[in-house]
Amino acid sequence: MLTICTFNIQNDFNKYKKDKRDQIIELLKDKKIDIYNLQEVYSKIDKDITKSLNKLSYSIYGAYRFLLPNRFNERTPIITNKRVIKNKTYRLPFLPSIMRRIITKVEIEDNGKIISIYNTHLEVRKEKVKERQLKRIIKLLKRDPNPIILTGDFNLKTNKEIFNNFVAELKKMGIKHIDISDKTLKISKYHRAIDHIFISDCFKLISKDRITNLNTSDHYPVLVKVDYK
Repeated sequence: MLTICTFNIQNDFNKYKKDKRDQIIELLKDKKIDIYNLQEVYSKIDKDITKSLNKLSYSIYGAYRFLLPNRFNERTPIITNKRVIKNKTYRLPFLPSIMRRIITKVEIEDNGKIISIYNTHLEVRKEKVKERQLKRIIKLLKRDPNPIILTGDFNLKTNKEIFNNFVAELKKMGIKHIDISDKTLKISKYHRAIDHIFISDCFKLISKDRITNLNTSDHYPVLVKVDYK
């Protein structure tokens, strides 16, 4: 069985205190998460998270969106306690937006199976840019021969046409969307998720949950447990 979590930790660069890092790591340990996919991981907290992971049986993977350091330089890392065979960060289309976007991939070995894990954080406002980013993700997944787990902050609610088209396209590829059935952005007035998890059909969903007792972010972490069919 695999325990998977996606969590936008919120880029509060100027307000950062180490108790934020502590809550993020405590969730990892408390829930015994195998695949911990984070978004908006900025330099200050990244250093502290990496230092904490060095004391645990976990490793962190993923490049930053910009080559040079700046306030908005984030990565979408994948943290795992599984053996990693390879990892890569891909650039996503972003123009005319000024904010670069990326998707991180790792291949892990679990019980003799090779699984591809993807983690991303899409454009916030421009729908056409989001659509191009989703098409790029589909292209990546189509050429991947492994079972897939895809997570991230898609900045798209489940009633959006481009998101439903994306879900339908993945379904044709044998990848299903896990319906969270409630909001994952705390300030949203709509009870629809924008943080999503997709899994290949070879996985059976055991449980799903929103973690609502953390105050360290403006998002709720989403946690699922899956097993092989």
